Amino acid sequence: MSASASQVLGGSIPVLEIDPYTDEVLNEPFAMHEEVRRAGPVGFLKKYGVYVMGRHRDIQPALKDWETFSSTGGSGLADIRKPDAWRPGSPIVEVDPPQHTKVRTALQRILSPTVIRAWREEFEREANRLVAELVKRGTFDAVDDLAETYVSKTFPDALGLKWSPERRANLFLLGELNFDGQGPRNARYEETQKRADLIIDWYNDSMTREAMMPSGFGEKIFAAADAGDIEPEIAPLLIRSFLRGGLDTTTSSISAALYYLARDPAQFALLREDTSRARAALEEAMRLETPIQTVCRQTMREVEVDGAMIPNDSKVLILLASANRDPDFWERPDAFDLNRSTFGHLALGNGIHMCIGQMIARLEGELALKAVATQIRELRLEGEPTRKLNNNLRSLKTVPLSVVAA
Repeated sequence: MSASASQVLGGSIPVLEIDPYTDEVLNEPFAMHEEVRRAGPVGFLKKYGVYVMGRHRDIQPALKDWETFSSTGGSGLADIRKPDAWRPGSPIVEVDPPQHTKVRTALQRILSPTVIRAWREEFEREANRLVAELVKRGTFDAVDDLAETYVSKTFPDALGLKWSPERRANLFLLGELNFDGQGPRNARYEETQKRADLIIDWYNDSMTREAMMPSGFGEKIFAAADAGDIEPEIAPLLIRSFLRGGLDTTTSSISAALYYLARDPAQFALLREDTSRARAALEEAMRLETPIQTVCRQTMREVEVDGAMIPNDSKVLILLASANRDPDFWERPDAFDLNRSTFGHLALGNGIHMCIGQMIARLEGELALKAVATQIRELRLEGEPTRKLNNNLRSLKTVPLSVVAA
């Protein structure tokens, strides 16, 4: 991977011989991030014909400027505006005002403080129950046994979906497909699509009004369509967006936090001393691992970024994960530190497109880690963790742990 000093666009933008979607880079993306940051405010990825940004000081304002850096071209590499687009757009993630404002306002009305308080009680109860069960076992996997089990129980129930636990793998496959689809249409995506094709009928049936529990969150989205707050055809798409985004990213953050805590007994001791640090542990894990590694924007005009000119109607790959470890913004950027202020991390985006489900993910993660800190005295890794590679979702596949009860 190298930037060619002799190849530049418009005399200022280096052309980078980088492929962010190889197994090697997806497993360890940090050298690639450093190279993009070193290239300056903007580079050009020759392989995919898109611009790329990796510095925090450039990315944060770009995410806030939706009028210049639009989401309407899609949050992935594909331009979803084109008639031959190979994936549908999200009615909340890949739209801009005024449509985005209308949909987000309707959803925020549904996500009332009363709803969130009720979820908190159930999430906390389930976290304490599950952790107590795992402590009795003494050894377990942080991903499968804790994070995925916990989130696949609490989140679909919170949405008000009628589903059965044996379908858990199907739920995570939908998220896997979503995030693979934000990269190129490569062999990894095609393999995931083949597996998803086998459950497409179940998937479509699960997004209907009939699949919602009465008076649940999902049913309220359909009720908002009845009231004219949103278009009827996007109600099932919103259910899909919440489901796909709320499972994999949250489990990634929880399992990453457990990995870092198990690796650093001093940090786990800090959490045990004050379980209110559970939120800080989750935020640090999100910063360091950044579940959604990248997001794309489409330029609506020619725009200058710190002296580099990006043409109008250009796709820009924004490396959120690179910004979250940018040494020009963070002290000791690669360290897991519960005393760090994580204000400014971009794992959940920024501006009007900041993750609308962030309060749910943060609530689940905080309560799961609090239950761990309360019920476990010693947390140790029992082997090397493994990764599950995806075009855009950074997640662990296994994190073997052993514990001693508090």
